[in-house]
Amino acid sequence: MMIYLPCFARWFILLCVLICSSVMPRALLAQSRPSTTDTASYNQANTLLWRISGSGLPQSSYVFGTMHLLCPDDAPVTDEMIQALRSSEQLVLELDMDAPDFAKRTRRASQLPMGVSLRRLLKQREFNVLKQFFRERLNQSIWAYVSVYPVLTESVVYSTALSCTPVSYELKLMELAKAQSKEVEGLETVEWQMASLQRATPKQQAKSLVRAVLAYDSIPPLMQQLVTTYRQQNVDALYRMATDPRLGTNQAETADLAVRNQDWIPKMKTWMAARPSFFAVGAAHLGGATGVLQLLRQQGYKIEPVVVPLRP
Repeated sequence: MMIYLPCFARWFILLCVLICSSVMPRALLAQSRPSTTDTASYNQANTLLWRISGSGLPQSSYVFGTMHLLCPDDAPVTDEMIQALRSSEQLVLELDMDAPDFAKRTRRASQLPMGVSLRRLLKQREFNVLKQFFRERLNQSIWAYVSVYPVLTESVVYSTALSCTPVSYELKLMELAKAQSKEVEGLETVEWQMASLQRATPKQQAKSLVRAVLAYDSIPPLMQQLVTTYRQQNVDALYRMATDPRLGTNQAETADLAVRNQDWIPKMKTWMAARPSFFAVGAAHLGGATGVLQLLRQQGYKIEPVVVPLRP
């Protein structure tokens, strides 16, 4: 199995890291209460696709909430999405995955510093736990991952908790954009995202990886709850799950989400003023008081839902 690139795993890693240190029952996930700053306070529709207009824009733009790794049946490209992209002149992802040097920069950014390895970060018994898990549960060798930041290896572990071979919404949208001869842009750089993921030291990441492996059998039900919420297209519920301290999120992680959202708004404004754009970012970025939708509303834009039929 390949090591998933940071752009694919960003949202996936965020939620997975939140639950790796303790296993929470499904009932707890349902206890998150709506806020008066939820999108429901100004629009009752549940959707992942939103139209952006007003504030002097010559044409409408769109923003869509992705989950970076999903089973194929949970990642449909709907008629509404195709039409929204067709009416746009460019696709803007969290990262410009179409850049000529993207793969090279990603490989470089994912490597641990010289002289540091997963083996050296762990005690022998901890490393043996990983070796056995990768060999017996994933039919792989842990040695393929010893030079990679452990947070990325952890994303591989969580991706196998899905009952399928995961696909990337970003790749699907890129293929559609190429078919429509659209440009692809990025809100952030690979280096910036990797720096953000590395708030924890390599040793802390390695310990988290071991905990995730030890708790592996408890992960699939939580992943299913996450996917179910995503399929319900409730961006506020997804935001609450991503920032719920009872699921392990600390204040720094919640603040990081808000900072990234704030950083995106000027870039989005510039792109939308120049040409109609289709933005696709992790769905946790859309909802809540500091989410992209609310921030755009505060800038005077009109935010309207584009209702996409719910999947059964």
